[in-house]
Amino acid sequence: MGKWRMRSADNAEGGDIVSLIGEGTVFTGDLVFQGGARIDGKVIGRVTAHSLLVVGPNGDVDADELRATRVTVCGSVRGKLVVQERLEIQPGGSVSGHVVMDKQGLVIAPGGVFEGAVEYARDDETVGGVANEFAIEATA
Repeated sequence: MGKWRMRSADNAEGGDIVSLIGEGTVFTGDLVFQGGARIDGKVIGRVTAHSLLVVGPNGDVDADELRATRVTVCGSVRGKLVVQERLEIQPGGSVSGHVVMDKQGLVIAPGGVFEGAVEYARDDETVGGVANEFAIEATA
């Protein structure tokens, strides 16, 4: 069985995009990506990405919880996001909800929209770990 790969058109950091939820596709439930992934359709539920997750310009995610190492948003994401390294909101992208981050890696480009709260884990804690106290809370 063959394996296909494509590069992210958004020039996002990270490796190859190896999974794709295409435009016009609607997925409801728990979704787990092992490699880099791109969402151009609609996803409702829990999303886990063990690498880069790109939400394309037509992507729409309504997440009970979205967990990823890195996230680049060009479309729309609503809900709780747990991001280990970096959350990037590109021009035209929007994030609305509660963001929990391990590092201070929130980047909002001009034209990007963020509505909600951000929590940063302390140095001795990990995102999603046993201890869930956070040092800083910011609202936009």
